[in-house]
Amino acid sequence: MRRCLGCLIVIVAACTSEAPSTAGADAGRPVGTVVGRFAGAEVLTAEEVSREAARLPPALREQFETPAGRREFARSLIDKRLLVREAQRRKLTEDPELRRQVRELEERLAVQALLAQEEAAAGKPSEQELRAWFDSHRAELARPEQVRVGRILVNVGAKASEAERTRARQKVEAAAARLRRGESLAKVAPEGEGPERMKGGELGLVVRGGGLEPSLEQAAFALERPGAVSAVVALREGFAVLTLLERKPPRVPTFEEVRAEVEGRFAPAHKRQMFDALLERLRQEAGVELVESREAP
Repeated sequence: MRRCLGCLIVIVAACTSEAPSTAGADAGRPVGTVVGRFAGAEVLTAEEVSREAARLPPALREQFETPAGRREFARSLIDKRLLVREAQRRKLTEDPELRRQVRELEERLAVQALLAQEEAAAGKPSEQELRAWFDSHRAELARPEQVRVGRILVNVGAKASEAERTRARQKVEAAAARLRRGESLAKVAPEGEGPERMKGGELGLVVRGGGLEPSLEQAAFALERPGAVSAVVALREGFAVLTLLERKPPRVPTFEEVRAEVEGRFAPAHKRQMFDALLERLRQEAGVELVESREAP
């Protein structure tokens, strides 16, 4: 019983995406293979069951793919129709508040359909529109200066003794010396204790204000050429040294490089332009005039 009730709730919830109807439950019933009968002449067809099941989200639809599941689903559809018939018998569909809600839902769905139709008619933004948007948003699309760095980090606990901190610093200094002598980062990386040691010591690309600890960020951008090694940097969690792998100067990408980004960011503006143009045309056709209200003295 509980499972049937849950199934019925799913069916009713899935059907609320369409505007409710105050027409009779018998109207326009399709002819097909009968899988259920109720209330004398009323029938439920296999085609109706399939159509209603197709409207369910995939995760819920899977519950009703077995013969037993489809039987339960069919029973729930009949239960829903019985509830509709009972609501109609009690003349609930004639309730003014319900009619108001139905009217509002129909209006909302009609507006959604209108906007979808207008959007389809407008088509995708033209090449000229996309390039114009790109030209006016170059500053936003600019790529900041980036540095790709490697790091050797040795951790110390918050309650570490001075001797332990000294040993950690000496270990980092030894790693820095090896890097300065020309040893590869991949060879020196196992000396570190940070997560980057599993990636050959590479931290990846860093931008200013990108979340790196300020002292590390300052040390990273102070490195001028690939292969340069920073001084030892004292951190909250220990000591670290950085080496510069690559420097990327700030630049504005070409239109072709960011075309997908431009299309995605321009889409809302394109829809807004379409919506504004539609409203302006409708206002002019309707001769809209706002009358200023005058407050009584």
